[in-house]
Amino acid sequence: MNKRHWIYAGPYGRHNKIGIMHDTRLGNLLIYYNDKVMQVDFKVFEHKVYKFFVDEELCEIHVIVNRNGSFGYEFKFDRKANTEGNKRWKLREKKWAIQSVIAIASFFIILIAGTFIFIFFRTDFLERQLAKNGDFTEVTVRVLDRMGKGRYESFYHFKNHKGEKYSSKVRIVGSRPKTPHGLPIENGDTYKIKFATNNIYNHKIDYDQPTEKTALNLMKKIASFHHRHHQGRMQQELNCEVQTAFDLEGMMGLAKIYQQKNDPNRHPIYNSDAYLKLIRDTPFKKGTEDCWDQHTN
Repeated sequence: MNKRHWIYAGPYGRHNKIGIMHDTRLGNLLIYYNDKVMQVDFKVFEHKVYKFFVDEELCEIHVIVNRNGSFGYEFKFDRKANTEGNKRWKLREKKWAIQSVIAIASFFIILIAGTFIFIFFRTDFLERQLAKNGDFTEVTVRVLDRMGKGRYESFYHFKNHKGEKYSSKVRIVGSRPKTPHGLPIENGDTYKIKFATNNIYNHKIDYDQPTEKTALNLMKKIASFHHRHHQGRMQQELNCEVQTAFDLEGMMGLAKIYQQKNDPNRHPIYNSDAYLKLIRDTPFKKGTEDCWDQHTN
């Protein structure tokens, strides 16, 4: 049966087509480009490949014999051959690849820069809003080991002066939460929190300002830790060191006592060096002596 197949239009335009006419009974085959005959072959009953040039492009037509005995036809460009057209094509491909890489890189640079700009201006806006309209209240921190195996639920809640309530989302953490100073946070601890009076969602917990009850509980915990590491010394003297550290430096002073065994190479802020510097400081020595005198007189 003599049948015409239009198998490729390609870059040659809508009306410029490559076609094939194949008499599957006699095997006569004709390949043409529009009205121009490119190749003629006879007795084509098996797979064959035909190559020819069209406008400096090396083209291939594959005659394929299907399992049921029917024929299929496939058009390809031979991009591996060392032809002038392929050389220009490879140069174009390289140029397009470079342009694509530049375009993608530019997109991500703009995206990242835009994200940083957005975060910067948003952070700056929130900080200015907090500074201008900020007020303080108390926040309660919840740390619940409901899941067991050291998987803690952590969240906090507070109420502003208008009675509006805020509760943070529950976070699941693998270890007990700590303050930025590295001090342990217990369930029910309370701190000062600064919030924008016109935007309760804009707030910041001030871990440098624990309430009196939380500060006393924390000092008891740190004093107990201090005793375990200095068992040859008087307990009241060690209690006075903890009290004096808090009186002089607040939470930072407690952090220096609590993390006195930390390696300076691994913990650059609160470590053994910071602890030694604290206890050798003249105001600390005097504060500890005054505390001791108050408890012995």
